[in-house]
Amino acid sequence: MSSITNKIIAKISVIAAKVMRFFAYSIPVIFALATLGCILPTLPILGSVGPLLVSPYGPWISILSLLCAIVVIRRWRESGKRRLLILTALASFAAVGTAAIQIQQFSVAQQNGVNIDVLRTLWLGEEMHDSAAAIIQTYTSYEGQDLPLAIYSPANRSANSAAPVLVYVHGGGWGGGTLHDRASDMRWFADQGYLVISVEYSLSTADRHTWDIAERQVACGLVWIADNAERFGGDGARLALFGESAGGNLVLNISYRANAGLLNPVCEGALPQIAAVIAGYPIIDALQMYQNNDVIAGHFARMMTTRYTGGTPAEYPGRYAAISSGTHINALAPPTLLLPGLADHLLPPKPVYDFAKKARAAGVDARVIAFPYGEHSYDQRIGSIGSQLVRGATLRFLGEFGLAPSK
Repeated sequence: MSSITNKIIAKISVIAAKVMRFFAYSIPVIFALATLGCILPTLPILGSVGPLLVSPYGPWISILSLLCAIVVIRRWRESGKRRLLILTALASFAAVGTAAIQIQQFSVAQQNGVNIDVLRTLWLGEEMHDSAAAIIQTYTSYEGQDLPLAIYSPANRSANSAAPVLVYVHGGGWGGGTLHDRASDMRWFADQGYLVISVEYSLSTADRHTWDIAERQVACGLVWIADNAERFGGDGARLALFGESAGGNLVLNISYRANAGLLNPVCEGALPQIAAVIAGYPIIDALQMYQNNDVIAGHFARMMTTRYTGGTPAEYPGRYAAISSGTHINALAPPTLLLPGLADHLLPPKPVYDFAKKARAAGVDARVIAFPYGEHSYDQRIGSIGSQLVRGATLRFLGEFGLAPSK
């Protein structure tokens, strides 16, 4: 029996050694390619995949690459095999390259008054919150569909003052996502003392084109929020909007149109004035999005825009103009913070800079904080450098315009 056991143990040891060798050899290659994709974002496919890995997991890639380099070079000294020296070089390139990338990301955060918690970037577990889970309410119905809100009440709210309201509109190419997206972010802002409300809207499909109703539906949600914020500890007169991607497009268009009195909700009631708007990697120019020729992202860009508008720019030029944020720039627009990723293949950052320049020329306080090597959705992993930057920059921006919670 002991002989059989020893054979099994020996077999397992051999298999384990092969598995470890496979990972020791493959990890440097994968991480080196990801690093190369970040450094050269124009590379087909690799230029997209690299930032998608490095933005959320950069610190771990640096650490694991360094460990691989140490292990492999020791094996090279023992065996003298050339391939081990090559693997050492690849692991070293990944470790140094990702470290340099993160230094630039840390630098941008510091320049904008955001301190990055290094240990937090390594945490892969769930985030704990002081605020309660969301309360779901229906703000209206449209064509038989209930449209809900997710309400996150402020933690430790003051009995003497109402909390400012942060309204979130989710992304997803106008046809995906839910009001529960970024729930951890919403609870984090509630932890800071905000009444946070996520608003749902009708999503577009191949047969349902919502370009002319989505903004009006969210506007109806704002009417409901202004009327009901006090019930949940909020001040409906101190209201800001936050959204990313397609949600960034919606919050820009809604806030700019609402403040100019050019937006009619799908329900009755007075629209509140928007005090500030924050848009992460937003869709700014629908025509440029449709014309995206990226190998991977281009297909999705055209699918999203055609489903939302019902066709191509040649078929519906007016619809594409109506959903493009530059169309709605006016002097009454609220202070605006734009947070693009510099390696975004779905929504390259140039339209964001062009929009900000045009908005500033119209008298709008429009600011851009661009995340180095950031692909689309660069802030989605909680605790990452991108996530901490977006949270911290948003908090500072809101406080600067009188939207900080009372202590």
